[in-house]
This record gives sequence, C-alpha cells and structure tokens, in this order.
Amino acid sequence: MRLTKTGGLFSVLLVTGGNLFGTVISAIALILFSRVMGPAEFGIFSAAFAAMQIGVRLSDLGLNTAAERTIARIQASSPSRVDRYLRVVLWLKLALIFLVILLGWFTAPYLAMTVLRMPSPDLLRLALATTVGTVFFEYTNIIFQGTQRFAMVAHITVAQAVGKLVFGLILIWQGALNAISATILYGLMPLVGALSAWKPSPLKHWSLPMAPQVELRGLLKVARWTAIAAISATFADNLDILMVQSFMSSYDTGLWAAAARIAAFASIIGWSSGVVLSNRVAGYGSRQHLHTYLSKSWKIALGAFFGLLLTIPLSGLAIYLTVGPEYLAATASLQILIIAAGLAAATTPFAALFYLFDRPQYYAYAGILSTGILLLGDYFTIPVWGLTGAAITRIVVRVAVLIFTLIYTRKAYVEFIHQR
Repeated sequence: MRLTKTGGLFSVLLVTGGNLFGTVISAIALILFSRVMGPAEFGIFSAAFAAMQIGVRLSDLGLNTAAERTIARIQASSPSRVDRYLRVVLWLKLALIFLVILLGWFTAPYLAMTVLRMPSPDLLRLALATTVGTVFFEYTNIIFQGTQRFAMVAHITVAQAVGKLVFGLILIWQGALNAISATILYGLMPLVGALSAWKPSPLKHWSLPMAPQVELRGLLKVARWTAIAAISATFADNLDILMVQSFMSSYDTGLWAAAARIAAFASIIGWSSGVVLSNRVAGYGSRQHLHTYLSKSWKIALGAFFGLLLTIPLSGLAIYLTVGPEYLAATASLQILIIAAGLAAATTPFAALFYLFDRPQYYAYAGILSTGILLLGDYFTIPVWGLTGAAITRIVVRVAVLIFTLIYTRKAYVEFIHQR
C-alpha cells in the first residue's frame, strides 16, 4: 500500500491547507496586534500567552497523544469503544483544568511579580483561566484526528483563526486592544471555533462511562510517557519567551515573540504532515509498507529542511512587511529560528514512526532533552548574547533532538522487524 494511494497525501494536503489558511489568518491578526500594541505591550501579551500554553499542557498531561493513538487503532473495528474513550478523556480533562486554574490562581502573585516581572498578577490569572478554550479545542481535535476526519480539523482551525481576526479588528476599531483584551481573545476564540463543529454532537453521551477501568488503563499506559513529553515540549516552545521576559525587558520579549511567530508560520507544513503521518503509520503492518515509508521520510525531511533554508534571505523583509520596522532588531534572531524550524520539520517524519513502534517513551525522552538544553542554554546565553543567544540555543535543541530521533528510530526499527 503506497502512501500516495491510500489517501495519505490528500490528507496531508487537506490538513496542511486548513492549517496554512488558519495560520495566515492568525498571522494577520498578530501582525495587526503587534503593530498596534508595539513591542513592549506585545511582549507582555506574549508572556501571558506563553503561560496560557503551559497551563493548557498541564491540563492535558499527555491525554491528547494517548487518546489519538488509541482511537486511531480501534476506530475502524470498535466504534462503540471510541465513544467510551472520548468520554473518559473529557472527564479527566475537566478535573485537570479545574486543578490547574485553582493552583495558578494562588501562585500567580509570586510568578508574575518575582519570576516574570509582570506589572500585575491579574493578567497571569486571566491567562490561566482562559485555558479552557484551548483545552476544549484540542479535545475536539482528538475526536476528528483520531477518527481521520481531517476536513473537520481544518474547519475548526480556520474558524478560530477567523474569529481572532474579526474580533481583533473590532478591538482595534474601538481602541480597546491591549495585553488584557488580546489574552481574552486568544483564550476564547479556540472555544468558539471548536463549538462550530459540535452540531450534531460527536459524542453519543456526556456522562462518564460505567466501569471505565479498561479505558483508564489503556490511556495511562501511554500517557505516563506522553505526559512528560507534552509538558516538556510545551516548556520547550514557550520557556524562552518567559526567560527573555525574566532576564531582559518586555520590549525584548516583544521582539523575540514576533520572530518566533514568523518562524512558527514557516514550520506549519512539518506540523501538519506529522498530524497525518502519525495517525496513518499506526496502521502499517508489513515490512514493505515500512520500507516504503522510510524511503519517503528521507525525501520529506530533506525537502522540508532545504525548502525553509531558502526563505532565510527574506527574513528582514518579512519582519518589515508584517510586524513592522519597530521589530527589525529581531532579524538575526529570525534567521536562526528558521534554521531551527527546518530541523524540526526534518525530524517530524521519523518521530511519527513511534506510533507504529509502540514507543511512547520516545516523546518523553525527546521532551526532557529539549527542555533541559533549553533551560540551561537560555540561562547562560541570554544574559551574554541576548536574543541571539536564545536563538542559538534553539538550534542546539533541534540538532540534539534530530540526532536522538535518528538513533532511536534505527534501534526501534531493528527490534520491530525482529518481532515480526
């Protein structure tokens, strides 16, 4: 079964197209926000948004990956079990998000005033409270990605992005756009986008299933690893923003956040491919299928990396035309971040194999490796080299993860073939 003949390529294009369109709309919103707020206010918003993302991941604890992986394997043969798993995940997420918001409410004064040097703990509390929207959005993604309804994934992605732009324009028109209103908008629009796909409800029932022990064991078997992986990956994606805010100024945080957002736009193709490949490769069973996939993986990896490298000379122009000339000081950082994005995209096809190899611990190891290098690297490089130091640390992280992934892939591949 060739990947291009099983609907895999179409699914990649569908999800990539939806995410690309949604990312373009979100990027336009961020461009407007950054231009209106300026680097300092945009930096405060970016720090709050980074805290929101960490809160979202603490409310997940690896359940997203565990549920997607499980549902992708059973959705064709046991649709009734899929509904049970989804309801168990729903109630677990409700409990976790309640605990995160409660804990964040009481620790916000110390974190905001002492660690992040934010003017008030209220913005941090608001960011944690609005994690509800993103948590529900990701839960909806679990439903549609796990059952391979990729058109709905694209639908809700575009819907929440359009909501950010439309309501952002209203805030700008009313002169009400600031770090607080932007945080509310970015917290709640994912909820609106997800709700647009809930007619009819994808769940048969809302209650916790009777005797959910089997589902809990199945989820926790994977989540014990993916929890570490998810939290570590989110720290790796957002820790540098918080550390720039801690070591430098809100102005510098704004510059870094703008560069990171533009670089993130460049990496959307790699992320979208990973979503589809992870779900499809879980069903491969023969050596021939795996050999074909591996040969395509090298082509995808090299194409993604060198394709992104071609955009580096356009970094300064991209900043000037998007976030504006106030952010041109971040040009060098953006150029380095694009290289890091290319390395991350090159890693994606190989990382997807661990769904098939049943090695969820890979994601935990990679996440711990990323967070450890990022934490130590930023701690020593930001005070010396500023934003350039933070960008170089990103390169080191991506190279380390790519090398680790290739080594671990070879080891897992050999063991998988021997077991067959």
